[in-house]
Amino acid sequence: MSGKTSLFSRSHRGNCQKVGVALLLFLLLPNVLTAAYEGFGSATQGGNQGQEVEVTSLADSGPGSLREAIRKGDLPRRIVFRISGTVQLQRPLKIKQQSFITIDGSTAPAPGVTLAGNALQIHDSHDIILSHLRVRNSKADGITVKGSHHIVIDHCSLTDAGDENIGITQDCHDVTVSWCLIGDTRTVASGLRPKGLLIANFDKRAVTNISLHHNLFLHEAQRSPQVSTPGLVDIRNNLILHWQAYGIRMRRGARGNIVNNVFKTTENAEKAILLSEGPGPVYIGGNKGPGEVDVNRLSTARAPFLVAAVTTDPASEVERQVKQKAGAQPRDAVDRILINRPPPPPIDRKLEARRKSTRSRARTVKDTKADQPLAEDASRSDDSVRESMP
Repeated sequence: MSGKTSLFSRSHRGNCQKVGVALLLFLLLPNVLTAAYEGFGSATQGGNQGQEVEVTSLADSGPGSLREAIRKGDLPRRIVFRISGTVQLQRPLKIKQQSFITIDGSTAPAPGVTLAGNALQIHDSHDIILSHLRVRNSKADGITVKGSHHIVIDHCSLTDAGDENIGITQDCHDVTVSWCLIGDTRTVASGLRPKGLLIANFDKRAVTNISLHHNLFLHEAQRSPQVSTPGLVDIRNNLILHWQAYGIRMRRGARGNIVNNVFKTTENAEKAILLSEGPGPVYIGGNKGPGEVDVNRLSTARAPFLVAAVTTDPASEVERQVKQKAGAQPRDAVDRILINRPPPPPIDRKLEARRKSTRSRARTVKDTKADQPLAEDASRSDDSVRESMP
């Protein structure tokens, strides 16, 4: 009898365990279905399990606007779009001291949603997902992430920012930037030096645990990306095209992996990867290009760093995959033109030298004019001193 009882108990416990597992799977199923992201930021679900908030207006602010949806309470929320077009931002759009928000641009009717003229800022926040958004012509950075963690920026298109298109700074950790198009439509002749993506801590704690995968960097002068912090960064399966000054730069203690990326350029091919100003160990392997340059020989680590999982494609597949899928979908005319834009002609070194000389002389004259009154009158107020500085 005791044997039967014991057998029944074991069977009953087994059935209970199966029911428990099934219930757990049922409860977790929404999370499983939405967890399509990879890398260090992928542990977050953003606001996908929260209230759905609709954007019905392209106005900068007011009822139905994206700004209003971001401000709406402290509850988790998934922001969806019932309209498409361009939001002309009159000032930066801030997600500050908030959490568990998803802004899902894929819900907009074609051709999708573009934020223009100012930055989208994520400051002192956590568990934020941005997907299928375009940010164009921002006065400063396109997207700024500062003092935040568990952030995903996926399938976004960022072009023509006044500074870098994406900045991840000041004590950020556990961030994924994936399948984004990061580029510049302006020509070299404009004299601008467009920048892709900056990771830096400045005077704060190190920025660390950053995943950059399957992004398309194109027609940027530099920072594709630049990592300037003693943190861990995983850069893999990115397509980096047609830089002017350099491609990737690791410095000031930056460590991590540069794996299975593809590099192509007509300018400064030998500067596809720069390790400068005291970088940490960097594993560089499986990369392709640019041309005959072997960037993998620059590796300073014997083995890859252990990082959050990312499905890694062979370098031979990267260009096709990334060109086809990166950026906000469906693609608008700006992205289509930029992707098909031919590489720029090589820079005229003599002309560039003359431009640098002219800029240097202009700065010297400006500095002289700014400094001269300070020497004459050291008793002026702090405000007047600041106004006179270049």
